[in-house]
Amino acid sequence: MKQKSYYLKIFLIIECVLLIFLGIFYFSAGRSLYERDSDGNVAEFNATNDVGELTQGATVEQIYTSQMDLLDSIGVMVSDYGKSINHGVEIQCENLSKGQILAKKTFSADEFEVNQYVYLNIADGVKVDRGDQIKISCTSDGEAGDAPTVLYNVENKLENPDVARDAQFTVNGNVVPGTMCIAVNGRNYVWTGPNYWKLVLLAVVLVAVLYGIECSRDKRGKTTVLFNMLFVLKKYKFLIKQLVKRDFKVRYKRSVLGVFWSFLNPLLMMIVQYVVFSQLFKSDIENYPVYLLSGTVIFNFFNEGVGQSLTSIVGNAPLITKVYLPKYIYPVTRVFSSGINLLMSLIPLIIAALITGEKITWAYLMLPYILICVMIFTMGFGMILAAAMTFFRDMQFLWGVLSMLWMYLTPLFYPISIVPKQVQGLVLNNPMYYFVNAFRTIILEGITPRPVVFCQCTVVALVMLGIGSLIFKKTQDKFIFYI
Repeated sequence: MKQKSYYLKIFLIIECVLLIFLGIFYFSAGRSLYERDSDGNVAEFNATNDVGELTQGATVEQIYTSQMDLLDSIGVMVSDYGKSINHGVEIQCENLSKGQILAKKTFSADEFEVNQYVYLNIADGVKVDRGDQIKISCTSDGEAGDAPTVLYNVENKLENPDVARDAQFTVNGNVVPGTMCIAVNGRNYVWTGPNYWKLVLLAVVLVAVLYGIECSRDKRGKTTVLFNMLFVLKKYKFLIKQLVKRDFKVRYKRSVLGVFWSFLNPLLMMIVQYVVFSQLFKSDIENYPVYLLSGTVIFNFFNEGVGQSLTSIVGNAPLITKVYLPKYIYPVTRVFSSGINLLMSLIPLIIAALITGEKITWAYLMLPYILICVMIFTMGFGMILAAAMTFFRDMQFLWGVLSMLWMYLTPLFYPISIVPKQVQGLVLNNPMYYFVNAFRTIILEGITPRPVVFCQCTVVALVMLGIGSLIFKKTQDKFIFYI
């Protein structure tokens, strides 16, 4: 009976934690569970030519293929030639596939400047279907010497091949090579919103089934991950706390500034990197200081946690030979002590975000989950290197080189847009990119990452922990012969 009540208690705790997490996620995600910025958006791009004066009777048109569900705004680059003119431009957006005028507006001459985008905003968005042909028309009642112009690029800047399909740019009915300088913003419907609570029910049932399997194995005396972990935490709780405290205190032993380095270190690194890289990348990245600091904080924790785990077995050799303790606790506690540094380094990051105008939103509630995923990933990788270091002392030097290469493969101080397409796949499949990108989405955009991003972070973290645990378990019995 006592065992049954114990199983029930643990089950209820797990399910409650799961439901609380899923509830917080639903609350913080808001409308982003139902709608997301479309991949069919067209970003602003530079002009190379203009169509000449847009006088009365002249028409400039651009047709493109829609790849979104809701169209929010259309931007067109117009210019007044840097002189004072009295005539504006009328912009009309039409869905050719449905014969529907989506929006129309006349912009007065004082609403645009030299080579600037003006936006035709559509309140609450208008429904369009993917594959619809959308036409943007520009006309003016201007006269020669007193009329605006529309700009275009001689290259095809509709980089999305689906959007560029059947695209056509015409001036007075004549096809002109190139593309009108347009910017299209819209949203796509997301299936997770309407089906969210069905997914919650599925998650609850799945966890119940997995828990039932664990209970069944435990009753038969077989090894279980969950109950072994709970047993270790309960039995060695005091020792784990002492190891974490020791590792944290030793790091700042005889240091004048002590724990203050946890705040100062990420700021100093950001300042150095900002001075070095800002002139190269700041024009391409909005709020570059926070972009840089947010990436640095996450990667520094990973680098430090793995570096500390690397020597956890060799460095604790006297303790390992005298006191029995599950050996994986040594690298795990090193990651926990690095986690204290991580939490402290978040303070200057949040301060920098507030100073630079970023807003604290409900999406911040999901930051702990991203940080937990990073910590789990670090534990897994740290166990691999801790085992390798026991047999090959050269691993500490190899990790120095590998960590530097890993840092440059992670877009910490540069935008992903500058990476050549043939290399982008390597960067985008870099596990640390998932964590850094999700973290930045919350900090810089103030929104919750897409559910698929959380899935990616979870899978990557658990897979690495599984691989690390397996390698560590297979080799730990031989540690005693090499330490």
